[in-house]
Amino acid sequence: MFVDEIKLSVSSGAGGPGSVSFSNLNSKTKPSGGSGGDGGSVVLLVNKELNDLSHIMSNSSLKANNGGPGNKNFQNGTLGEDLIIEVPKGTQVFVDDELYADLHDNNSTYQLIEGSKGGRGNYDLISKRNPNPQICEQGVKRSTLEIKLIQSIYSDISIIGLPNAGKSTLIQKLTNSKAKIGDYEFTTTSPNLGVLNNTDSSITICDLPGLIEGASTGVGMGRKVLKHLRNTKYIIYLIDPTNEKYDINLQISMLESELIKYDENYQSIDKTIVINKSDKLKAPNDDYLNISCITDDGIQELVNKILYDLKSDLPLIYTEFHKIMLKKDDYNIEKLDDQFICTGEMVTNMINISGNEDSVLNEIFIRFENSILSDEIKAMGANDGDTIVLGNLEFEYKQ
Repeated sequence: MFVDEIKLSVSSGAGGPGSVSFSNLNSKTKPSGGSGGDGGSVVLLVNKELNDLSHIMSNSSLKANNGGPGNKNFQNGTLGEDLIIEVPKGTQVFVDDELYADLHDNNSTYQLIEGSKGGRGNYDLISKRNPNPQICEQGVKRSTLEIKLIQSIYSDISIIGLPNAGKSTLIQKLTNSKAKIGDYEFTTTSPNLGVLNNTDSSITICDLPGLIEGASTGVGMGRKVLKHLRNTKYIIYLIDPTNEKYDINLQISMLESELIKYDENYQSIDKTIVINKSDKLKAPNDDYLNISCITDDGIQELVNKILYDLKSDLPLIYTEFHKIMLKKDDYNIEKLDDQFICTGEMVTNMINISGNEDSVLNEIFIRFENSILSDEIKAMGANDGDTIVLGNLEFEYKQ
C-alpha cells in the first residue's frame, strides 16, 4: 500500500549516569569517577531508493539507544547508538504543524533530536570550589518529539485532470505502469509511476488521482493529490472534451486555479495542455495537441513534445531546507500562597544528582542561585522564609 503521510513519536537516548569513585579511597581524594555516555540522536537519512513511507509504521514510538554508565578508574560510558530513520526524497518534516525540514538530496541527513547528555562523573566535576566532589550527575533524560512526515513524489512529469479524463490509460501508453483502469470516477486513488517507453531517456511520469472543483481546499482527494506536484518538473493537463459539466476552457481554468490556490509557486512549473479522446470529436481542437488513448492517434507526437520540452533539465521549485531545532530552557514557576513551585526540564536536570547527601544539597543550592530561576522568583516578590519547591526538594528562600 502506498503511504505518503505518517505520524511518529521519536525520542533521543537518555544520557548515562556518571560515577563517584576515588583513587585514594581512605581520604576520598583524587576523584576518578567516569562520566556517562551521551544518548543516541534521532536522525533522518534520505534514501533515493525508497518510493514512499510504507516501511515505517505510522503512530509508532521510536527511540535511540541510551548512553552507558560511567565507572571507576576514569572509565567513561559508551555512546548510545543513533536512531537512523530512512525517508524518500521529497519528505517534509513537521513539528506542531510547523515545517522544519524539506529533504531532497540523496544521503542528506537531518538531526531531529540531539542525544541527551551523559551525566558527569566526579572526576569531571572537579573545580576550585570543590576539588574532591562526592557527587555525580545522573544524565539527562530522553527528549521526545511528536512529528509528522509528508512525502511528495519525485517525477519529471505529472499528469493531472478531472476524473475519467483518461490519465491512467495515458500513462499505460507512455510507460511501463500497471495503473488500474475502470469506467467510474476516481479510478486512480494513489499515484502511479512509470518511465517513458522506447527512448534513451529515463523520464519518470506520474499519473495523479482526479481533481475536482475545490480540490485546493480539500474537496475530494484534492490536497492529497496537489502536494505531489511540489517535486515535479513538468505538468500535463489532460482534458476530456466529452465532459458534460466542464467544457475544455472551464477544465483548463479550473485546474490552473486549484493549483495556484494550493501553492502559488506551482505557476512557475512548465505545463502543456493535451486534449484526449480525439476519436470522439468531429474535428480536432487546433489550439492544443490532440490524442486518443484508444486509437493511439497523437501519442507519438506527445512523446516527441515531451522529449523536446525536457531536453534541457528543468528545475524543481523546491530544494533542500533545514531549520535548526532550537532547544529552549524549559521551566515553569507557579506561585501558590508562600510557595514557588518550579517544574520543567531545567529543574529536572538541576536536581538530577546523586552521591553524598550534604554534597548533593549544596550543589543544588549553588546551581539554583546561579540560574534564571532565582532571578525570576525574586522578581515575582519572594520573601525570606517562603518555600521553594524543586521537584521533590523543598527549602526556605533567603535573599
